[in-house]
Amino acid sequence: MNKYSILNNVNQNDFTEISLCLSAETRSFSKNDIIMRQTDENDNVGIVKKGLICLISISEDGEKSIIDYYERGSIFGKGFTPDSCVNLHYIIAKEDCEVTLFSYSRLMSCCSNNCEKHREIINTIIINSFKRCQMHIDILTGRSIRRKLITYFRYMKELKGNDSFDIPVSLSDLADYLSVDRSAMMREIKKMKNENIIIANGGRITFSDI
Repeated sequence: MNKYSILNNVNQNDFTEISLCLSAETRSFSKNDIIMRQTDENDNVGIVKKGLICLISISEDGEKSIIDYYERGSIFGKGFTPDSCVNLHYIIAKEDCEVTLFSYSRLMSCCSNNCEKHREIINTIIINSFKRCQMHIDILTGRSIRRKLITYFRYMKELKGNDSFDIPVSLSDLADYLSVDRSAMMREIKKMKNENIIIANGGRITFSDI
């Protein structure tokens, strides 16, 4: 599980209790299903319980880009997912997954009992969402493909707590996430391998920081 997962410190009983408090619903989705469309009117928030999902941006001319991806324990939806008034944004299942959905308004207003667990999860969600957004900003502000890759690998190493880790998305999706050309990214990865900065075997990366 990644370091920014909001489920790290929540056991199943507490999660069930909080879900009841929020009138949450856990639903299953198949690969490529649209989980939600991001709009101002959409009040839904979700927590990934299993699988991988992506935030897809579609421009007016139909060009698709991956803005972000979410693993187990990640939160997405109103207030926690990047949005735009220009492009269309969809949350899509990249593989079979389970998602717990609830109302953003219900989350932020607290329950009638004003329970401690509810307040704790709100605090955790806000802190971890900020850290995740800052991570992506740090990656995207890299001035070269290598700098973006190194920053991304550093974060992955921290998130997974290991020098070796699996990239959760395909390499094509990773290029989208880094906002770089896939062919140019693959050439840079090859150079980094030749310089012994990384060991790469498909989506498996071993990274010893430099």
